Amino acid sequence: MKSIKNIIISAALCGLFVGCHDLEIPPKNIMSGSDIYNEGGITAYMAALYARLPMEDFNTSNDGNHGGFFNWNCIVWDMLSTGETVNRNNTGIYIPQKGYWSEGYQIIRQCNELIKDLPSYADQMTEVPEWIAEAKFIRAYTYFAMVKRYGGVPIVDEPQEMTGNDEDLWVARSSHEQCIDFILDDLDYAMRYMTSKKTVGRANKFVAAAFKSRVALYAGSVARYGQQMNHSVDGVLLCGLPSTKAKDYFQQAYDAAKYVDEGGYKLYESNSDKEANFREVFMNADKSEESIFVRQYDINNNVHSFDAVYCPPRMTTTYGDRYNVTLDWVELFDGLPLDPATGHLKTTDDDGNYIVYSSEKELFANAEPRLRGSLMLPGETYKGITVDIRSGIIEESIDPSEKIKKFSIDDGKTTTNWNNGPNKNWYNAHVKTSTQNSRDQKDPYVTSSGIKLNKNGIDGPANGSNSTLTGFHGVKWINLNWSVAETALHRSTQTWIDIRYAEVLLNRAEAAIELSQNGGANLLQDAMDCINKVRSRAGALLLRNTAELNSNPIQNERGTGINSFVFAPNEGLQVVRVERYKELAFEHKIYWDLRRWFTFDTQIKDYRRRMLAPFMFAKGATLDAKTGNPVGKYIYDTRVCERANNSLTFGNKNYYDKIPDGESNYK
Repeated sequence: MKSIKNIIISAALCGLFVGCHDLEIPPKNIMSGSDIYNEGGITAYMAALYARLPMEDFNTSNDGNHGGFFNWNCIVWDMLSTGETVNRNNTGIYIPQKGYWSEGYQIIRQCNELIKDLPSYADQMTEVPEWIAEAKFIRAYTYFAMVKRYGGVPIVDEPQEMTGNDEDLWVARSSHEQCIDFILDDLDYAMRYMTSKKTVGRANKFVAAAFKSRVALYAGSVARYGQQMNHSVDGVLLCGLPSTKAKDYFQQAYDAAKYVDEGGYKLYESNSDKEANFREVFMNADKSEESIFVRQYDINNNVHSFDAVYCPPRMTTTYGDRYNVTLDWVELFDGLPLDPATGHLKTTDDDGNYIVYSSEKELFANAEPRLRGSLMLPGETYKGITVDIRSGIIEESIDPSEKIKKFSIDDGKTTTNWNNGPNKNWYNAHVKTSTQNSRDQKDPYVTSSGIKLNKNGIDGPANGSNSTLTGFHGVKWINLNWSVAETALHRSTQTWIDIRYAEVLLNRAEAAIELSQNGGANLLQDAMDCINKVRSRAGALLLRNTAELNSNPIQNERGTGINSFVFAPNEGLQVVRVERYKELAFEHKIYWDLRRWFTFDTQIKDYRRRMLAPFMFAKGATLDAKTGNPVGKYIYDTRVCERANNSLTFGNKNYYDKIPDGESNYK
């Protein structure tokens, strides 16, 4: 059996790293009992542990210093791999937080010290059982960050002593199953003994239950769908869970999610405007009854740079342009004109001629409010700036009533540019574009009446410009209350939501469907109710009956029908998986969903991201008196991105990460 050698040495000799967190609390091994084991000492010690939790938040990236955590430069995130987003700097597959190991075991050792020592102080502190339970929650949270990456890892449940012989500290990897059960046991203990009191940024028994629903759902999926990736060494199943455990894990996920309701959490619905309400879920995280577990930021100690990095360039003082949402994701939403045969946005008539829209807003006028609350849409104003997205101008000699054949082939494969596409002669003769910087175009199209129109939208998409590659900018998490001048690096402080009630509802629904379809109790009505709660808040179409959650097998092939971008074994599971894609996008959730569903290697195989490209007619166009943006009639082309059109494939070797080099004595 392979043994792991460095975990305790590094944990015992390293102090608490603080990174951006100004929490100068010495490590346990150089503090006396009187320093720690009092209410103030334990509170401060726990605060340091929370600050170091491996939470996938704003400061998560491909930085290797802390295993991908605690790095402000968040340009690379896992949404690049899942079909959620792309940006001009990073167009390939990204495997997040590779190498998180020694810092995790530092946290685990310090939790173990608390769990071991606290009972000795029970006569001095009344809250000892709660402190032990909280330490077990933190230990479980940290272990899961590693187990979902590596499978089985060494379980260390008590402090190891330094004997002078390094070999005494080597620990063999436990099975994947043992690790999951250990985590779930810790969470059960936390649910039993933790306080029910809600404190922002700190766990309670309902936070433990919500997290347990996530862990158990992951385990159930791995047990049911991951058998082809099982890997054993010396008879120990290190990667993979027994299929016989799937039902038990799904039941635990369901029960834990249901228990969360006793904590009084509910969906945020304070604003009757469903679009604005969805944005407020993230902007009002600290005071929302939907927020279950969060990480707060503070300008003096702990900040992030999400706004500076992810706002459109005109809305930030630096960087920008990294939040390019794909058309594939947009097409999952209700209220858009979709072709039933392909699931793609239908912007042409049955004869292949473009449909003409009276304004840049018309195409999205009836879109699901949750979509509108997740994107910055053309013609709408954010942070005092009206978004201007356009790929070109159709010259004034062309009347909008003229029939225009599609410029491109939208098959998810073809990357031919418009000037070499199926209607290249017409395009080259009548469409005017610019390769200049979108924000500084020197060659406007001038109409017969002297109106000067920027050929490309100031906010993209345009070849050679620092602007969106997809025709969309995201808005979830963006602080819309800030001015452009305030939007700078190392200044953002909005709260990250790690667990919210909407996720718990979807965990519960998915577990209920899995149980119902595989010999368990019929929980489809409960699953439907949970999904409909999320959909109702989102302004989406509601499920009409439980028959929509059936087990009828489906074809998994992109571009073959509505929602065909999201793979699933049957119709019912596709419903809840699509709902997760829509509700939990840009929250570091979908990447891990695709890994636990084991659909990553087929859904993201030879995959090219797609875009929406607007073209405006010069004939009849004017300038908005307030914003200066061109206003006129539009057609829209759908196609593989003009840039970032490379093919992506998630290799099945990436379902489990390799334990970092140097951490194992296995030869």
